[in-house]
Amino acid sequence: MCRADGEPALFCCPFSGVFWLWGKTEMRLGEMGEAGLIQAVFTRLAGGPDVVRGVGEDAAVLDLGGERLVLFTVDTLVEDVHFRRVYTSFCDLGFKALAVNLSDIAAMGGRPTHAVVSLAVPADTTVDDVQALYVGFREAAADYGVSLVGGDTVRHPRGIVVTVAMLGLVERDRVLYRDGAAPGDLFYVTGNLGASAAGLYLFQNPGLNCPVGVARRLKEAHLRPRPRVAAGMALAASGAVTAAEDISDGLAASLTHICTASGVGCRLDAASLPVSPDALELGRLVGKDPLDWVLSGGEDYELLFAVRAQAAGELGSRLAAAGQSLIRIGEALVPGEGLWIEDAESGRRVLAPTGYDAFR
Repeated sequence: MCRADGEPALFCCPFSGVFWLWGKTEMRLGEMGEAGLIQAVFTRLAGGPDVVRGVGEDAAVLDLGGERLVLFTVDTLVEDVHFRRVYTSFCDLGFKALAVNLSDIAAMGGRPTHAVVSLAVPADTTVDDVQALYVGFREAAADYGVSLVGGDTVRHPRGIVVTVAMLGLVERDRVLYRDGAAPGDLFYVTGNLGASAAGLYLFQNPGLNCPVGVARRLKEAHLRPRPRVAAGMALAASGAVTAAEDISDGLAASLTHICTASGVGCRLDAASLPVSPDALELGRLVGKDPLDWVLSGGEDYELLFAVRAQAAGELGSRLAAAGQSLIRIGEALVPGEGLWIEDAESGRRVLAPTGYDAFR
């Protein structure tokens, strides 16, 4: 922190007793971006002996001495940043706020168990609206076996802010991390991509003439994502997955996270990407390339993971038992070969790590 006179101050991390010099800087978060902020600030946080993994994964991994490891994650949805009330009901908001946390637990191969909710709303919010919000919370919690065990409420001067913190459990030797992919591993996803971003496009362009069924499914994909918890647990139990992440900020960003953490390059096969049929239809109607929604749109909440090539066959059976498909989209390359995407029309091109950034 800075002292009142503006000079840099020594900051003491309460978890470790470590001091570092926090210098004054004029850089704004909009220039740095979320990834830069995490690297500059949060990676300096030192964990104790019970912290297996902290910053840099979808959830923190804690060893509290039990039979299983504990997963701990938190997400915040802010009005006019993550959602707009003109198209988001309170019930849908409650469901989605829980779902995004469920997806973090799924990405680590865990089983979600408990959640608390922090809610900030204007004082003129009606009781009926808050009750509808909690109907959404309870629906998602019931669908995935999560207990809502408390939280906090506070007045907000302008909009709605919903924060959910969630715990999960995972077998000690079955946690899915981002940093284990190796050259020759194959990249897969669990389902179709691009529907959520296409649904958001419809909400942002309400005058479009889109078939009713297509519009309904795309909008639902955006408002009520279905986290792949069962699939994540099946992936973890297989022992064949070397790296994993959920697709929250877009496929390109998630793939970049895994490749950077693992120190590998990758080749993505554009023809193999499982684009949502409804997103394809909307793209055709409005003249947009649905691949943009797949690569940069985000909020699909499918799982992206790397697998040892020889283990793919057995993994397909495990995922089928969990109600999900195994869709190959590319392969990991040796370090230094970069990240690129290949298709028949444009050939090979660099895969830009575009996607959602909370500060841009």
